[in-house]
Amino acid sequence: MASESITFRKVWIAVLVILGIALVLWLCYISLPVLIPFFVGILLAYLLFPLVTRLERILPPKGKSKGFKRVIAVIIVFVLFTLLLIAFIVYIGAAVVSASTALVNRAPEFVDKAMAQVNQWMTVIQTTVSPDTVATVKQSITNAGPAISKFIQDFIVGSIAVIPSSMPTILGFITLPFFLIFVLLNYERYGKYFNEIFPARVAKHSTKILTIFGTQMGRYIRFMIIMAAIEGTLVTLGLFIVGMEYSLAMGAVAAFTQVIPIIGPFISAAVILLMTLALKPEAMLMVFIVLLAAYLVVMALQGLVQEKHFPLDPGVVMVLMTVGGFIGSYSGIILALPVGATIWGMYKYFRDESKADQLEAEQT
Repeated sequence: MASESITFRKVWIAVLVILGIALVLWLCYISLPVLIPFFVGILLAYLLFPLVTRLERILPPKGKSKGFKRVIAVIIVFVLFTLLLIAFIVYIGAAVVSASTALVNRAPEFVDKAMAQVNQWMTVIQTTVSPDTVATVKQSITNAGPAISKFIQDFIVGSIAVIPSSMPTILGFITLPFFLIFVLLNYERYGKYFNEIFPARVAKHSTKILTIFGTQMGRYIRFMIIMAAIEGTLVTLGLFIVGMEYSLAMGAVAAFTQVIPIIGPFISAAVILLMTLALKPEAMLMVFIVLLAAYLVVMALQGLVQEKHFPLDPGVVMVLMTVGGFIGSYSGIILALPVGATIWGMYKYFRDESKADQLEAEQT
């Protein structure tokens, strides 16, 4: 009877812990637009903290307190990261400005070629179809003008209307550098703060579940970094061989968009092909081949890398990503693997705890 009471209490505590974590995740989900800058800060802290600890160990002198060395290490890492980020943004900006300028300068040439092609098509249409069909096509083109103008006007007005609602997110990104510094300074303390919120028995399970989630998110981040690095490296090398200017910038675009599920490769391909059209239009076909080859290689390697970091059956992965997309759109697709792996880890943890309690009860 006592063992049944202990088992019931264990199950009840597990249910409360899971419900509490689910509530926190739900609150984070509905507050996502406001929390995005802080999630970015946590991600940056996760990536930069190993550098801080390594620098902290080698900083002289040994007699100084750990807190003082942590401050110096955080300042050095933050300054170096900021300088590299600024240099990279300037490089990307130079590539965008150069491509935009070339595209604007060559716009009349492109427009003339496009109009000539349209006139050629219209001539073919007039000789092969009936006059009524030609009149219908011309009327559709005429009606498309006001529709396009209204779409552009609505897009501009809608974009302006979004600005007030985006102010919390903008303010969050303004405070992001200070948030990042504080997180790096007090990285180890947050686990202690978390333990002090709950009673001892609940904190034990909550800490374990949080550790499982952190481990899976770390695996997912490493997985995405590896895939982005592969994509960016392949695109950069391919474009460099083709002789494209700003090949590194285009490779960076391909790497960054790799984290966007499904449409990421198409976004990077559109941007890179547009820059190629502006800078070196005669290389369009070769650039397209490079992008296609890089995409196929990444798709072939993705399964191997994913199996190492997320040893889940491919069918389960497809179900998780489909359900995640249904629940949370693109953010759901992105979080499907780490959340699914966390749920599986939680199940195994409570299963092992239950078996251990049952074995202990049988022995006593």
